Amino acid sequence: MNMLIRFFIMVSLLKQQLKQQSVSERLSIESLTAPTIRHYRVLPHDMGFRDHLPNYRYLSFIELNVTHWLMACCHQKGIKNLAWVIAMQEMVYLKEIKFLSKLTVNSVLVGWDKKYIYFETRFFVKNQLMGVGMTKFVLTNKKGK
Repeated sequence: MNMLIRFFIMVSLLKQQLKQQSVSERLSIESLTAPTIRHYRVLPHDMGFRDHLPNYRYLSFIELNVTHWLMACCHQKGIKNLAWVIAMQEMVYLKEIKFLSKLTVNSVLVGWDKKYIYFETRFFVKNQLMGVGMTKFVLTNKKGK
């Protein structure tokens, strides 16, 4: 439930930002590869029974960042009803993230090919690297293509 609330807050803030941006901005390599940086606070709903952020929550934060990036790109191109599916995720956990830590999630598009889009995501607490993730996505339309 916590991630749904964060998702709806993120979407509403993004829509406000996109309304303020000029429509004449074009989608470029620089705008595609610009990092998506979001800040979160680790709340009680995020915690696992071992008193730190569990593995599956890292993946949820990655999904929020990628959704933010995709919505911004689709808005600039006027694309609607584009969905994505995770094809692969890999995480390297360096340190535990504790309760009430301020988490900075930095996702960057590192490449793409005919079928996949590749993102690298880094997790920071107080400018210290806590984990790194690599995610591969497939973009689909309503027809599944």
